[in-house]
Amino acid sequence: MRVDRSEAEALLALYRVKRSVRTSLLDLLARAAEPSIADQFAWVTSHNFRKTTATLLDEAGQTARQVADQLGQSRPSMTQDVYFARRARNPEAAHALAKAMPESREDQNHGVNHGQEAPRS
Repeated sequence: MRVDRSEAEALLALYRVKRSVRTSLLDLLARAAEPSIADQFAWVTSHNFRKTTATLLDEAGQTARQVADQLGQSRPSMTQDVYFARRARNPEAAHALAKAMPESREDQNHGVNHGQEAPRS
């Protein structure tokens, strides 16, 4: 958490902190506000660790139930929805849909203007 210097000065004045102590505290505040190595890891949260754990266990072949147990969750469906990455699209389903659809010409637009200019008459 970052504290604005002017806010700190206002609080120190409000509580009538001695000027000598006030200066020391403001110096500490300035040093604490300097960038640190920890700032580079601000994106790391407990969710990141849980997601990584779930992903590694999923890739290792663990079932959703096993991963949910490890994460302390009662519903494997929640584990799958929140923590499991989407797998690659199912090429067999795409092939089955393509097989079921009648052949169509690429220039056929079924009466829909897909951003193309209207034909001039």
